[in-house]
Amino acid sequence: MEDISKGKSGELRIGCSETAAIDVMPKLITAFQSHYPGIKVIVDRGTTSEMVKSVLDHKNELVVARYRPDDKRLKMRLMGRKKISFIASYKSARLPRDRISVAALNKVPLIAPIEGSATREIIDEELKKFKVSPRVVIETASIALTKKLVQQDEGIGFLCRDEIADELLKKRLREIRLLECSPYIEYGIGYLTRKNLSEASLAFLRMIDRSKSE
Repeated sequence: MEDISKGKSGELRIGCSETAAIDVMPKLITAFQSHYPGIKVIVDRGTTSEMVKSVLDHKNELVVARYRPDDKRLKMRLMGRKKISFIASYKSARLPRDRISVAALNKVPLIAPIEGSATREIIDEELKKFKVSPRVVIETASIALTKKLVQQDEGIGFLCRDEIADELLKKRLREIRLLECSPYIEYGIGYLTRKNLSEASLAFLRMIDRSKSE
């Protein structure tokens, strides 16, 4: 324990969704290694459902993914929320307008994350409220591929807004506003039980607690 507290040794195994890998983990890892430079960080990436399973199967100790307080399999701590944006090619022939009703989404081809993705789950849940079945033409786990396909006007997509900020600024993509709702994702950090966590994982949780209180 003394070695961990001084950052001399240890190993942190943490799973995360692709969204978290791009938007959340880089800053967390930088902050963690500035305090504990001797701890090796091993980041596993997959869909939210895959990463939750990795903790249940004891492959990883922690997971950064969608915050689901109703899922009693893991202890979850809320970390924040991010806006989910619908996007089209900047000069899309399929969708020339900057706004669309939810009901009209079944008339345009949709490029969606694969099933098991938290972003996909949230949009599916939102559309079900309006009894809309989207016309999904392409499924992919790759954020980079989604952006490329949307830029080519193969369809419209949806991603966390942080992931498309650069493309919006450079006018490669255009944000499409839904008239009836503004979807968002809440994310957090989860684990099985605190008593079974390694000192490296406990140190990571303490760092998050400190950052939230500052």
